[in-house]
Amino acid sequence: MSQKIEATDVTEEEALNAAFFERADEFIKQANEFCRPAPGQQPNPAEIRGQVSASMLFAAARFNTWVAANNFKDGKEMREAKDQVMAYLVQQFQMMLDDNYDEYCEQFDNYLRFRKNEDFHTHKHDHDHDHDHDHKH
Repeated sequence: MSQKIEATDVTEEEALNAAFFERADEFIKQANEFCRPAPGQQPNPAEIRGQVSASMLFAAARFNTWVAANNFKDGKEMREAKDQVMAYLVQQFQMMLDDNYDEYCEQFDNYLRFRKNEDFHTHKHDHDHDHDHDHKH
């Protein structure tokens, strides 16, 4: 590339990143819409979020399988590459989940400041660290 890039120019990578996050934001907006209880229904936010999350995971799995399938000439070739494709997709998801989880831990109070007082149970995530039930205290 012989042309000098001005500081105000957007690089191709920046444009791709912007498009990436715009699409992700649209998917999240749609998921948030699905989380709204239907009119006249007693809301159960945790249950609705869980159902939407499961649907979103299924949709991501289905769409990514379709994307992968388009790279192969037939089902046999696709089957032979299954371990490689699965490892790549699981690695990508794990990295993205890890980054987002850490960010939410750091920004917990900020990100959840608008949370309404829901009837959720904080003890759901407590763990019984006494795995040896036979020993005496």
